[in-house]
Amino acid sequence: MKRTTGAMAVLAAAALTLSACGGGGDETTSAAGGAEGQAPDQSERCTEDLAGGTITVGEFSMLPSFAPGQGQYGVRGGAQSAAVYDRLMVWNPEAEEFEPKLAESLEANDDNTVWTLKLRDGVTFSNGDPLTAEDVVFTVGLHQDPANRSVAMTEAMQISDVRAVDPLTAEFTLSDPWAGFPVTLAGTVGEVFPKNAYEAADPQEWSRNPIGAGAFTVGEYIPDQRTVLEPNPDYYGGPVCPTLEFIRIPGSQGTYDAFQTGEVQVGFLRGAKFVTMAQNDGVRGFEEIISSGSVLNMNSGKAGYDGILTDERARQAVAAAIDRDLWNQRLYDGEGQPTSALVADSSRLYDGQEGPAYDVEKAKSLVAELKADRPDWNGELRMLISDGPENVEAGVIAKAMLDAAGFNVVIDNAPVSQVTARQFTGDYEIVIGGLATTDADPAAAFASGMLPGGATNLSGIDDPELTAAVTELKAAGDLDAQKAALTRLQEVFNEVQPFTVIANAEQYVAVADTVGGVTPTLSSTVLYDGAFVRE
Repeated sequence: MKRTTGAMAVLAAAALTLSACGGGGDETTSAAGGAEGQAPDQSERCTEDLAGGTITVGEFSMLPSFAPGQGQYGVRGGAQSAAVYDRLMVWNPEAEEFEPKLAESLEANDDNTVWTLKLRDGVTFSNGDPLTAEDVVFTVGLHQDPANRSVAMTEAMQISDVRAVDPLTAEFTLSDPWAGFPVTLAGTVGEVFPKNAYEAADPQEWSRNPIGAGAFTVGEYIPDQRTVLEPNPDYYGGPVCPTLEFIRIPGSQGTYDAFQTGEVQVGFLRGAKFVTMAQNDGVRGFEEIISSGSVLNMNSGKAGYDGILTDERARQAVAAAIDRDLWNQRLYDGEGQPTSALVADSSRLYDGQEGPAYDVEKAKSLVAELKADRPDWNGELRMLISDGPENVEAGVIAKAMLDAAGFNVVIDNAPVSQVTARQFTGDYEIVIGGLATTDADPAAAFASGMLPGGATNLSGIDDPELTAAVTELKAAGDLDAQKAALTRLQEVFNEVQPFTVIANAEQYVAVADTVGGVTPTLSSTVLYDGAFVRE
């Protein structure tokens, strides 16, 4: 048997991450938990004499609900979910390895098909029920149930069987070898639901007022506006100091303004312009550079869509029409990372892979060809854009580029929560978004985003060659094999184009000097169980 931390220290290094909205990034800083010299001090934690105070957090997008599988990503309220439920494992970006949290240990057999999880003894949920292996088994089932629409359903479905060996031991059997499996338990699948309490509750009530094993309980929940979390006095990890207040502030500019005035003490910033602004101002924070962080998602048939983008030529035309360098200049003053490749050149998996080139003449030719084949189509594309100021501007720029190639783009603005929901239900034609993978295991995110039935397959793409290429990457056992598999995936992706990459993205969780004990984990999610307010 082998410990997971050793296995993952070898695997861990390709920077990739999903989100509701796209943005650019600055490659000069570290993706492993903060800019050089600007990461907050994590050496101190809450103690009883530091109890009290409130930390107000400006969110990019609020947690949709506390239902199963909604809090995977920091950009989508992951910190709120993790604060209430806690997680079995956590990713330590500085050490580049997974560490137990609710778990005591996680070990794999020789071929990484069977994983054994030992739970901490004495952990209880906020209602007093003990945390058991049966709860872990039950939680996996919740994520595997399509009715729950868990964003981690694809990862959960890789578990062919899970059983409780004893009250504190769960055994996972996987459908295929997967050395990156701990990423599943370090995400929202690792947020354990108490079986008895959940089955006895009304699902709608639970989504607003859940029971978890985390450091906080829900004091107030106003969807898409405000969430107040209060300290859990029985938290297994020791004293919990502050009350947490999460509020929605549209756009990173508004969030940073609120951070500067002290309205919020922690702020989620997305986009090179705002990250650079914060770093130049000496603001401490946790940074993550995200490959494929800014994309145009194109509906390829999701939810019965049968429009022009089901034709591969239309998607190729969109990809060829986007001048990524011009996009970078107009949106980010040239400070971002424009690219059409799936992974950033800073990724360990990068081996010279290239995405489709900007070629407006090719785009015009393809659009003209489509119009000739479909006389009833006048070039119209309906572009869904969220209401944040940066995304409105991005939509205008994208429209101009696509219109120049012969498309006729009609923009549909909506609140970011609606845009996120509509992407997942297929209620869109083309939309600015972003892929969210993680340093810890990029293959899992590609599988989720490109395989048929994948939880984050927002396009509805179902292409056999693309499926085979993603599967090959997931099965690759060493770095050279992973690079070769990614090269093949890029080649197939360039033809199929379920989405087109515009840029890498950058996310920054800004933390005021008055806040201590905050720690980063997967996908720009931060943990507050050790947080406290400084004098």
